[in-house]
Amino acid sequence: MSTALSTEPLLTPVLVVDDESGVRDLMSRWLAAGYDVRTASNADEALTRVHGDPPAVALCDIRMPGRDGLWLAQQIRDASPETAVIMATGVQDVASAVTSLQQGAIDYLTKPFGRDRLRDSVMRGVEWHRSARESRRWREALEAELNARRDRIVDAIASLSIDGEAALDRMLSTLTLGDPSAYEHAYRVSALAVSIALTMGVPDTDLPALEQAALLHDVGKLAIPDAVLRKPAPLTAEEQLLVRLHPAIGADLITGIPYIAKAVDIVRHAHERSDGLGFPNGVRGSEIPLAARIISVADAFDTMTRPRVFRDAISARDACLEVSRCAGTQFDPQIVDAFLRVIQVTAATE
Repeated sequence: MSTALSTEPLLTPVLVVDDESGVRDLMSRWLAAGYDVRTASNADEALTRVHGDPPAVALCDIRMPGRDGLWLAQQIRDASPETAVIMATGVQDVASAVTSLQQGAIDYLTKPFGRDRLRDSVMRGVEWHRSARESRRWREALEAELNARRDRIVDAIASLSIDGEAALDRMLSTLTLGDPSAYEHAYRVSALAVSIALTMGVPDTDLPALEQAALLHDVGKLAIPDAVLRKPAPLTAEEQLLVRLHPAIGADLITGIPYIAKAVDIVRHAHERSDGLGFPNGVRGSEIPLAARIISVADAFDTMTRPRVFRDAISARDACLEVSRCAGTQFDPQIVDAFLRVIQVTAATE
C-alpha cells in the first residue's frame, strides 16, 4: 500500500452565516462542489470560527437575532483582513448592503438569489482573497528586505569615522557603491542647492549643514528594495507608502553622527511640500526648514532632467517650467525665483 502523501489540493474554505437552517443547508449544497463549506447560525458563532480558522470567503446574512451581519462583517474585517465578505440581504435591507460595500464588503446578494448568482459571487470573493493574500506576502517580503538593507547601512556607517568632508564623501561613496548614479545625483543637488542659497543670501554659517543634507537627502532610499525603486511601472499604494518612509529612514540612519548633526532635521524634511502634501510628516510652509525647501527644488530639477527607469529625461527648460508651475504648492515661491535666477546665470555662462 502506498504511503505517499496525497497531492489533492485542499478545498477553499467558505463560511455561510444565516440564522435560518434551511437557507444554510441550501447554500451549503450549492457550494459543496468545489468549496469546504462551514456554517454558523449567528454572529458570535461565526466570529469564533473566523478566529479559529479564517475562511477565504464569509457570506453574512444582514438580519439575524442578536448581533447583525453588519456588525459581524466589521469584526471579520478586523480579525481577518484577507477574508472576503459578502452580504446576503432581503430587499428591505439593500441600503444597508450598499453601505457595507462602502465599508469593505466585496458584494451583496439580494434574497431570493439563485445558485449561479451565489457561485459567481463566491468566485469573485476567492479571487479577492487570493489577491489580498499575495499583496500581504509581497508587503512582508519588501519590509523584510528593507530591514535587512537598513541594517547593512547601519553597519557600514558604524564602521566609519565621520569627522570631516573627506570622511563624509567616503561614507556616501561606500553607501552608493552599487548605484553610482545616486552618488552623482547627490553632488549635483548639493551644488545647485548651495547656489540657490547663496543667491538668496543665506548666511555662510548655514551653508555646511545645507550642503551635508543635500548630499544625504536620499540616503534613506538606499534601504528601499530595488523591486520598488526600479519598478518600470506605476507603484501600488502600498509601494508608494514604503517609498514615502525614506526621508525618516535617512534621518534616523545619520542621527548620532556629531559632524552632521545639523543636517539630520533637514534630511527628514527634504521631501515635504509647501502645501502640506509632502512626506513623511505632511508639514507645510515655514514649518519646513529653509534648507529642506531649497533642497526640494534642487532635487526635483535634477531628477526631472535625468532619465529614470519608468520615464525619459525632460529638457532643462521644461523642468524649469514645471518647477515654476508648482511654485506655491510643492515649492516655496521665493526659492523658485532664486532657482530660476541661478539657472539663467548658468545657461548664460555655458
